[in-house]
Amino acid sequence: MMTTPAAHILRRPIPSHVAVIGAAGGLGQGILRVCRANGIAFSAIVRSRPERITNVPAGSRVVVVTSLADQDALTNSFSGADAVLTALGLTSTSFDCSALLSRNTATVEASMTAAGVDRLIIVNTLLSARPGEAASAAMRFFSKIPGKLGRGAAEQQAVADAIGNGAFAALRWTLVRAGVNSKGREERPVASADWDGALNSWMPVSYDAMGRWMLEEAAANDFIREAPLVSRRRHSQRRRSHSRKSKMGHL
Repeated sequence: MMTTPAAHILRRPIPSHVAVIGAAGGLGQGILRVCRANGIAFSAIVRSRPERITNVPAGSRVVVVTSLADQDALTNSFSGADAVLTALGLTSTSFDCSALLSRNTATVEASMTAAGVDRLIIVNTLLSARPGEAASAAMRFFSKIPGKLGRGAAEQQAVADAIGNGAFAALRWTLVRAGVNSKGREERPVASADWDGALNSWMPVSYDAMGRWMLEEAAANDFIREAPLVSRRRHSQRRRSHSRKSKMGHL
């Protein structure tokens, strides 16, 4: 008998159905894994290669939407969802405007409204500033690098800028500033505001851990119209404190 991996179990209220834009990528697949493990239905939205989404449970579906400017297709794909989660990255096949969230915020918002969904979780980079604030020096630097890295940084900054200029104003959005990679599944990310003493380590979290946090936040609504940092919990202070207590115990 197979058991559910502990790393996938959600510990807070969860949505019953989510729509995932960019479901075929690494983060998108991580979100879907957590959905399967917790009985969350999903609409996996992809631009192409729907065959990459396998093991689709009853009540879930794969939807091909070739353009984020296609309001009818988006409205259909969002139908029945409690929340929309983005897992968009920039690849060699997604340089055109129809694939960019920053260029299609109005269509995405209108489609969500038409489908009766108002909860939106958008993943971004740890280096991005809060909406309404100037881009950091790091983001300005990376945005100027030629190729996919520069295009990706520019797009992430453009999304933050669009929100700062009023995009998604009718929605309950959360802009998640985070780093993600494919390594590890057991870490539990910590979200906080950008303030002194926060427990964030600035270390990236795995696709599964990030997906788990996004799904929990979709129902918890702790960061409505905010841009929390999400990263691994900082353990160094805890270890130093434990070491000091151990030494004192031997005096």
